Amino acid sequence: MIHHVVFWKLKPEALEGGRVRDLAQVRELGAAMLGVVPGLLHVEVHANAMPGNDASDLALFTRLESWEALQGYEVHPAHVKFRALVGALRTERRGFDYEAP
Repeated sequence: MIHHVVFWKLKPEALEGGRVRDLAQVRELGAAMLGVVPGLLHVEVHANAMPGNDASDLALFTRLESWEALQGYEVHPAHVKFRALVGALRTERRGFDYEAP
């Protein structure tokens, strides 16, 4: 199983009082990928409960069946739509992919 994790630092205008303004929309688009993107088994989107200057504001946790499924996920239209939304909100992105049982 492949775990794909992404952390984002958001633009100041995407935050309100240190909290993610469009969290519901980001979560909705994230959830919409499940059952649509082949090989995508699990999706979670979370805002940081302890925001700060050195912390990421938003995180995505996914599990996929294989490395091939991850490659397909990257170019799938549902993911491209999700990526465009978050891309407009972020200043920084960090990704991490690993294989685990």
